[in-house]
Amino acid sequence: MRAWLGLVGVLATQSALAAQWVEIGADTQAKYYVDIDSVEVEGDTVRVVKRGVYTHPLMESLGGKPTQFKETVGVVELDCERRINRVIQIDMIGPDGGVAWSSGRMQKRMWEDVQPDTHGETTLEFVCGKLGKMP
Repeated sequence: MRAWLGLVGVLATQSALAAQWVEIGADTQAKYYVDIDSVEVEGDTVRVVKRGVYTHPLMESLGGKPTQFKETVGVVELDCERRINRVIQIDMIGPDGGVAWSSGRMQKRMWEDVQPDTHGETTLEFVCGKLGKMP
């Protein structure tokens, strides 16, 4: 299991380097990007890789120990018509550029409403708009 998580983290780091990132917004904590080359459509579900680059390193207790990270790279699923989303994987990228922690693939995540005036809404509108899937 640990080897698999390491592989997922390595793949996420490599894809982050080869990605075509487009800035979709910012707030006081971070700038947010999506990789337009990562967009996949499967029925009503759209998948995209999203990245958050924080203005200052953050510290979270992940896996029972404090972990410092400066970026997140995650896989987000969107339902454009219903305006819902969910994060199905997230990697925390440490100050050294390596994966400090990875959730691995989260199979049973609940869908959540996309909240107005958030980077989640900006993500949905940008990606779904590019696909012509806005209601």
